[in-house]
Amino acid sequence: MPQSDSNAEDVAKLRNIAREFTNGFNSGDVERIMRFYGDKYVDVNLRRPVQSKAERSVYYRRVIQNRGIQIEVVPDEIWVEGNLGFVRGTINIARTAPKPGETPSTELRYLEIMRKDSEGNWKAVWGMDGPIQEYDPAD
Repeated sequence: MPQSDSNAEDVAKLRNIAREFTNGFNSGDVERIMRFYGDKYVDVNLRRPVQSKAERSVYYRRVIQNRGIQIEVVPDEIWVEGNLGFVRGTINIARTAPKPGETPSTELRYLEIMRKDSEGNWKAVWGMDGPIQEYDPAD
């Protein structure tokens, strides 16, 4: 189905958020990252998945400080339906100083659900990521 001009504009905004997130994470600028989060965020991967914006900020400070990684967020598909956006993609993680036996890089798949607010800004409200699983239907 062809995209309308407004959808193309929204898709471009969502792609830009992935670039900004990558740059913010890699530079340690948590405030740059947090501009793209709603007041509440659900991280499906966490045992306590519902986080306030303040809790999400603390989470990222700890991840950036303790992990020694650089990331690249690559949206593979973006679908916009009204004020909801669905972003499916890949997160490439490179360890800056891998420990012996540790792989220097990891590739994850992610799904982010975004909501456009009344001012036209996109905010992440739900997300999940995980390792790629090999699957061959012939097996």
